[in-house]
Amino acid sequence: MQVSVETLDGLERKLTISIPAEKVAEQVDSRLKKLTRTAKIDGFRPGRAPLSVVKKRYLHDVYADVASELMRETLFDAIKNEDLSPAGTPEVSPNLIEDGKPFVYDAFFEIYPAIEINEFEQDKIEIIKSELTEQDLDNMIEKIREHNKDWIKTERPVAQGDKVVVDFEGYLGEEKFEGGSAEKQELIIGEGKMIPGFEEGIIGAELGKTFDLNVTFPEDYGSEELKGKDAKFVVTVHEIYEGELPKLDAKFVEKFNVKKGGVAAFKKDIKENMARQLEQEINSKNKKAVFDKLVERNTIEIPKSLVENEILSMKKDFYRRVFGNNKVDEKMLNSFPSEMFEEDAARRVRLGLLFVEYVDKHKLKADKEKVDAMIEKLAASYENPEELRNSYYQSKERLAEIESLVLEEMVTSKLLENAEIVEKNLDYDTVVNSKADEKK
Repeated sequence: MQVSVETLDGLERKLTISIPAEKVAEQVDSRLKKLTRTAKIDGFRPGRAPLSVVKKRYLHDVYADVASELMRETLFDAIKNEDLSPAGTPEVSPNLIEDGKPFVYDAFFEIYPAIEINEFEQDKIEIIKSELTEQDLDNMIEKIREHNKDWIKTERPVAQGDKVVVDFEGYLGEEKFEGGSAEKQELIIGEGKMIPGFEEGIIGAELGKTFDLNVTFPEDYGSEELKGKDAKFVVTVHEIYEGELPKLDAKFVEKFNVKKGGVAAFKKDIKENMARQLEQEINSKNKKAVFDKLVERNTIEIPKSLVENEILSMKKDFYRRVFGNNKVDEKMLNSFPSEMFEEDAARRVRLGLLFVEYVDKHKLKADKEKVDAMIEKLAASYENPEELRNSYYQSKERLAEIESLVLEEMVTSKLLENAEIVEKNLDYDTVVNSKADEKK
């Protein structure tokens, strides 16, 4: 077997493999002889047809089978002998088998890039610090009370914070526009779920009255037809409710499955949940800052095939989040433009390659004590901790998820050893309520 390697564009390689004519002929002859024992050809009893007749009838099929078999037998040996690491499944392009000639075929694939990690050299990295305060706890409890208001009917005009039930019809000029009408629609004035000016325009409206409400759609509105347009809504108020905050007492906290300990136990649960969420957000944001710096310091070429695979994976995740369905509609999936995901997909691939190389360079392995500690931390927030522990320790896949998270923490800590850390103190709301970053 002869092998030659040609560098194409970037990480693309073309492997040309030539198999000697003698080996090809040997396999062709072997298959033809086997066929003479089983072939059913008109005019001959099974297994009695001469080799020349079998060859004339089946040679084309035999050539195709031999070509396929030879490629299976030789491709990965050739790749291994040339010390190449394909970043995807090779695409093969075989030539036709010709009698008395070597069988030649080409294989096209991308290889993984050679990576030499550039370590941090006192790179400045901003690390978030935050502490949960009693005021944060009080604010959270007020929000919970706000979300659990008792709504009491009133006949006074609409005020800020009221819940109303309205009908409305939207017009551009004298024409109704699609999607601009609703009946018995519930709104809480001030939540900002309608376009700017709509909720504010209902303040002061009287029960049972119909009135015109003029608004302007934002320039960045989702519908091209409505962007920046002036519109009129004909609104009728059917019901008005005034919100009343519930008392923070034992009866109230029972709604949240607090069966013992009353308000004190409720506050303790809320505080623990807030502390966990704060820790998770801090770790996530700090890890991202460190990994962003790792990517910035290490410019590497990445295989297009890996990016394409990652884009496909991200499309599927997006589909499941939007439609809440694990069974993916391929036609709908293909309608999502790849450009939506390309930048994030490329970053994930680049970071993944750097991460693996860094782990290998420093011989890092998920520490069992850290794995156990992470599982214990997760179990502490569950009503039945033992059940959660077992779900991890009895499943290799789930345990691998925790080991991966622990390894990420270990890499983050290791990278920070050679960085200049700049601490940034933020309050709870800024850390937790800032837009969640889903990138690794």
